[in-house]
Amino acid sequence: MRRFLVELQFNGKAYGGWQKNANTVTVQSEVETALKKLFGCEINAEGCSRTDAGVSARRYFFHFDCDTKLPADRVCYKLNRFLPKDIRAQSSVEVDLSFHVRKKVSDKTYVYRFYCGEHIKPLCNRDAFFVRGSLDEDKMREICALYEGKHDFTAFMTESSSAAKPIKNIKKATLAYNGDCYEFTVTGDGFLYNMVRIMAGAVIAAGQGKLSGTEVATALKNGVRPECVLTLPPKGLVLQNVNFTER
Repeated sequence: MRRFLVELQFNGKAYGGWQKNANTVTVQSEVETALKKLFGCEINAEGCSRTDAGVSARRYFFHFDCDTKLPADRVCYKLNRFLPKDIRAQSSVEVDLSFHVRKKVSDKTYVYRFYCGEHIKPLCNRDAFFVRGSLDEDKMREICALYEGKHDFTAFMTESSSAAKPIKNIKKATLAYNGDCYEFTVTGDGFLYNMVRIMAGAVIAAGQGKLSGTEVATALKNGVRPECVLTLPPKGLVLQNVNFTER
């Protein structure tokens, strides 16, 4: 038996996230269907992270086990013959059977894109959230700085979800403008359900003058989300990168 690690890129707009779900088509279900067509047997694809419905990924990784003589670097080429056009393998390598793609993750980086103005821009709007009016960049960057470090992010997850480990270490949180859209980029050792979309919602609320840095600092201490902070839609969110402690 051999274990393969595959790098994947996907546009998640048509899928109910990575994780298999009986009620919708997911990225994992499409990958496992392709693996079955390629190798002729049922194969489990173990993903590096869950993703919300509609969220895309520039670099996503999964591993699978198979008894095959196919060279490891050819797996991605063969797999792409059976994957839909909005899901594509980028590379494939063989790893030790002890390697576990989820347990070896050291950090993940997400990017949330949004733009502002008086009118929707159709080309931006495909992959970014629209905010009517103007935004204060200094106030938004103030919120980004508050996120960095180890905090209890209970206030920044969906209320109906549960998390045994709400304390996360945010290594870096930044805001940049690329000429069309703002990019809120955050790197951390882990994220709660909807956490990045809520963090981005707080950044925008601050930029609109609805939220202060003091209120965000308080939310990080008492676990209560300010009413003005929205969970933003998934279309602006991309899992940008995943790093491992080893491969």
